[in-house]
Amino acid sequence: MEQNKQVALELSRAIMKGDWAQVDALLDDSFTYVGDARPAMNKAQYVGFMRNVLCAAMHDMDMVFTRVVAEGDLVAVEYTNAMTHAGAFFGHPPTGKRVMGTGHFMRQVKDGKVTGEWQTTNMAGLMAQLGAAS
Repeated sequence: MEQNKQVALELSRAIMKGDWAQVDALLDDSFTYVGDARPAMNKAQYVGFMRNVLCAAMHDMDMVFTRVVAEGDLVAVEYTNAMTHAGAFFGHPPTGKRVMGTGHFMRQVKDGKVTGEWQTTNMAGLMAQLGAAS
């Protein structure tokens, strides 16, 4: 289970570093993402979202894994992510503000690769920090 925890967390670290080759290596070709009231994404869609939406808009990410629990092939993580809003995010222009994202995700790890992820993010709280929600 410790190895599964490391794989699950290394995926987040690779995304924050923009190490897309490592992201590709950690995701199984059958990977599926479900989260935040959006349609499910396959591997290519997930990588595209992380690269072209999240990482294009949020810079200097400092993700902290506040709780990590593993059971079998599942790893559950509670996180905080301090980041700088440096690009357009869901249509909201960059503010330059340092903001805090919070949430939970569960990743399924099999044979050293992430095969699935289920995530909930406090998107309302994040958008409020950007001035996009009240």
